[in-house]
Amino acid sequence: MPDCPNTDGISSFERLLANVILRVFVWVIACLTCFSNLAVICLRSLLVAENSRHAMAIKSLCCADGLMGIYLFIIGAFDLKFAGEYNKHARGWMGSLPCQLVGGLATLSSEVSVLLLTYMTLEKYFCIVFPFSHHRAGKKQTVSVLVAIWLLGFSLSIVPLWCKETFGNYYGRNGVCFPLQSDLEPFCDSDLTGHFHPAGPL
Repeated sequence: MPDCPNTDGISSFERLLANVILRVFVWVIACLTCFSNLAVICLRSLLVAENSRHAMAIKSLCCADGLMGIYLFIIGAFDLKFAGEYNKHARGWMGSLPCQLVGGLATLSSEVSVLLLTYMTLEKYFCIVFPFSHHRAGKKQTVSVLVAIWLLGFSLSIVPLWCKETFGNYYGRNGVCFPLQSDLEPFCDSDLTGHFHPAGPL
C-alpha cells in the first residue's frame, strides 16, 4: 500500500491541495498577504505617526500576518513539488522537519495576531472609557508588551516540537502541517481502487 495522505479533506492521492480552488487561492492569498502587509510596514515607517505606540503595534501585527503569507507560499511550493504523486511522499512529508517548522510558523503567526489584536482592542477600549486618564502606556511599556507577545507566541508554537511525548506529531497530522485536528492521530486507509476510508466508525 502506498503512503497515503491523511483523509482530512484537503489532500488527495495526487495533490497536497486536492481542490483546484485551494491551489489557486493559496497563491493569491499568499501574494496579497505578503505584499499588502509589506506595503503597510513601509508606509508606516515613512510617514510620521501621531501615535507612535499604535504604529508600532500595527507594524508588529503586519509582521505576524506576513508570516502567514510565507507559510502559504511554502505550502503552495510543496504542492507543486509533489504534484501528481503526493501519495508517495505524504508520510515522509508530514513527519519531516520542514513540515514541523512550517506548522510552527503558521501557529506563531496565528497566536501573535490574536494576542496583538486583543492588546490593541484593550488599549483602545481604555482610551475610550477613560479619555482623561493620565496613565497611558509609554514607548518602553509598549515595546515590552510587544516583545512579551512575540515571546509568548513563539513559546506556544515551539512547545509541541519540544514535547513529542505529549503532543506526538502535532504539526504533521495533515498535509498542510497545521493542527486542524489536534485530538486525532493521522490515519488513512484505501482499497485497491484508491478510494479513501475515514478512520473510526462509519
